[in-house]
Amino acid sequence: MDPPDHTRLRGLVSRAFTPRMVERLRPRVEAVTAGLIAALPEEGDLVSGFAYPLPVRVICEMLGVPPEDHERFQGWSETAARSLDPMLTAELISESGRSGREFRDYFRDLLELRRRQPGDDLLSALTRVEELTEGELLATCVLLLVAGHETTVNLIANGVLALVRHGLLAYAAERPRQVVEEVLRYDPPVQLTGRVALRDAELGGTPVPAGTAVVALIGAANRDPAVFPDPDHFDPGRSDPGRSDPTRSDPTRSDPTRSGPGRSGSGRSDAIRSDGAREPGRHLAFGLGIHFCLGATLARMEGEIALSALAAAAPRMELLDPAPPYKPNLVLRGLARLPVRLNRQ
Repeated sequence: MDPPDHTRLRGLVSRAFTPRMVERLRPRVEAVTAGLIAALPEEGDLVSGFAYPLPVRVICEMLGVPPEDHERFQGWSETAARSLDPMLTAELISESGRSGREFRDYFRDLLELRRRQPGDDLLSALTRVEELTEGELLATCVLLLVAGHETTVNLIANGVLALVRHGLLAYAAERPRQVVEEVLRYDPPVQLTGRVALRDAELGGTPVPAGTAVVALIGAANRDPAVFPDPDHFDPGRSDPGRSDPTRSDPTRSDPTRSGPGRSGSGRSDAIRSDGAREPGRHLAFGLGIHFCLGATLARMEGEIALSALAAAAPRMELLDPAPPYKPNLVLRGLARLPVRLNRQ
């Protein structure tokens, strides 16, 4: 979607995701995180027990989705995530259409309930916006719910995997912001995104005629050696000027991510200079420009709280599977399961 429709729709929901509004959620995110960690078994799957339920509960509470419906839309959300891939089977296309109809029907009923019984939530606020058509309202609800948790699940799980593999989980308790930024660069939840050229252009000497579909490989951009020194090395200290690389004390450490299908990323709106060149050290995990991720502030906060709390509770966590399985998704890269032993303090 492009302006003016994009500008109008984004403006209607962006106020719920400003840094000030997101910061108000911090106590609730911390409480949910603490409860989930307390309920974790000594050995188990960290995706289903922690990485998934945390962002799901947060975005559902923001939207006003009843807690008892959380499991109901899990399958719909997973199908929506897979449907973003550029190559789809006929079976998945059919499943995506059915899932999308059920998702919209669910929100249609919930929005009608919120019109009759409004609450202090985003869905209730959206029902009062006269500028939205029914189609736009339903599409916005589905987008907010899916985007509000699918990528953050991957951020948390990918982050734990990288930290434990490199023996750096305890570092997340000391420098959670730097850890999250490096996870977003090193193993980003979103690997690629697509655009269609609106006019004739040229990229790297290659003509791009108007109407051409273009795929931007975010994961590859975040390992660009012209922007990130030693880009295949996981280094949470690279975004923390003045601090040494916490992994360099062991020169035998190598990059184990080659066993899995993906790369890395994160994002800031100032990643490109006015002359068109990329700023050094700026990842693109959250995109760029007018399509910069609306929920970036929320995702960063959830990631920082989740990883730092896990590090404090279980700094000696171990992987029970050295090569945990990934979801089949190409665009949204994330673990299907992450079996761990906590070795709690």
